[in-house]
Amino acid sequence: MQVNGQGGRVHQAELNGHMSVIRASQSRAGYRSWSGLERDGLRQVVFASDTLHDEEQHTGIHPGSDVARVNKVRAFRLTSGRSGEQDKHINGVGFLVNKTIQKAILGCHQVSSRLISIRLRAKPFNITVVQVYAPTSDYDEEVIEEFYNQLQLIIVKVNKKDILIIQGDWNAKVGVDALNDWSEYCGPSSNSSTNERGFRLLEFASYNNMTLANTLGTHKESRRWTWHAPNGLHHNQIDYILVQNRFRSSINIPKTRTFPGADIGSDHDLVILNLKIRLKKIKPAKNMRLKFNIEKLKDPSIRETFQVTIGGKFAPLLALEEDTETMTTRFNAIMTETVNEVLGKHRHKNKPWVTDDILELCDLRRELKKTKNTERGAREYRELNKTVRNEMRRVKEELD
Repeated sequence: MQVNGQGGRVHQAELNGHMSVIRASQSRAGYRSWSGLERDGLRQVVFASDTLHDEEQHTGIHPGSDVARVNKVRAFRLTSGRSGEQDKHINGVGFLVNKTIQKAILGCHQVSSRLISIRLRAKPFNITVVQVYAPTSDYDEEVIEEFYNQLQLIIVKVNKKDILIIQGDWNAKVGVDALNDWSEYCGPSSNSSTNERGFRLLEFASYNNMTLANTLGTHKESRRWTWHAPNGLHHNQIDYILVQNRFRSSINIPKTRTFPGADIGSDHDLVILNLKIRLKKIKPAKNMRLKFNIEKLKDPSIRETFQVTIGGKFAPLLALEEDTETMTTRFNAIMTETVNEVLGKHRHKNKPWVTDDILELCDLRRELKKTKNTERGAREYRELNKTVRNEMRRVKEELD
């Protein structure tokens, strides 16, 4: 799912069930780029998948875009899940946040393995995003109601002025048959019929006065479906992004739809929401602490050079009659100058999780996605996707 507005952009992607990647950067006014912060929009991208397990799945997210290399972006995780579920690759929700917007984060609340929220400082209103993974039809009604009760408790605590976005895999089908009674909360770009869980979702949307944004407008079927069966023959719309009705007029309906071309190694497709909102520009902090390459001091020759150099610079200070504050200032200046001169600044090194060979496999996987709607194509896609994961895991183990 993707929110598109003025001044900023946020990207999200699924990981370990329902992990979201959030990233933003700067760009020129009017320029639309998958890699940059858009002057005219905030973008938020969500990939939903029960089969997306590893970090390498971030490769090849969008053909021809910088976000295809999102795994190389410096980021940190905010996740939620139950003990023992990680090995099974079930449940789990979270956000993978790019450090360029780290300072815009006001808080992150982990509720359960199915619910997590994050709050971003923005303009004109702050933004609260809730990531969900609803129970499937295999679970009893008690589990479903517990899920919605927990979700409602999150909403109650959200600041009334915030822009509230609730997104993820709802495991519910909302169809055109619901339009007569629920047109205020959904649109015609949906399934042919509504199931029991779909009506429960509509009740929730109605109670909180929210709209299923990706059901609005009229889109062809390939731009509606969000999930595909393993055999490639059956498709459904079960992933939705909910927005408050007070922002319904801000939704860019033609651009709010499924983008099936995104290659993320998942049985779910990318869904995008376009809103006219923007992230507040965060100015870089002043007087940032410098980091020096102190590892060089392990080298005896460099250590000796450092001692001789700094000793020679400190010697003249002994002859001065200055007050304590002045001496401290001089001492710090000499220390910083010498450390920078002899040791140099520390350079962050990204671990090369993705090699050129893996990127080539991702390109091939993207081509196979075009044949994913056939049983043979779906099988070949799954096999190659497994190869990508295994190769990435092998490279990580070698580097560790």
